[in-house]
Amino acid sequence: MTPFKERLSQGKPLIGTLLTLGLPAIAEMISRCGYDWLWINMEHAPLSLEQAQQLLQAKSNHCAAFVRIPANDGVWIKRIFDLGADGIIVPQVRTAEEAERAVAGSKYPPSGTRSVGIARAHGFGMDFATYML
Repeated sequence: MTPFKERLSQGKPLIGTLLTLGLPAIAEMISRCGYDWLWINMEHAPLSLEQAQQLLQAKSNHCAAFVRIPANDGVWIKRIFDLGADGIIVPQVRTAEEAERAVAGSKYPPSGTRSVGIARAHGFGMDFATYML
């Protein structure tokens, strides 16, 4: 299966859909229907952090998952990436400074301010070296 970043760089349309229901079976079913990506909306849907994790775990590996976090906050950014999201959508970014804050919170030092913790995204530390690439 071609990685999402590679498919994106090919310039062809990638099709996805919005997910606002916190039911893992829905994420599993939708991701197996041929979509390239899912947009999990935590800003406007009543999804908890635990539900977001369950949705990420349920989706197929072919389908990338992006989570719209509730706010441009480093805590939200690192928690969602630690759950294994392929990317985040940061709401209400209106200035260059706000965009810089979101990017800094997404990257580890020296490029950013994200802290390191043992998490699902890197196999609870077992795949950390690969995850850092």
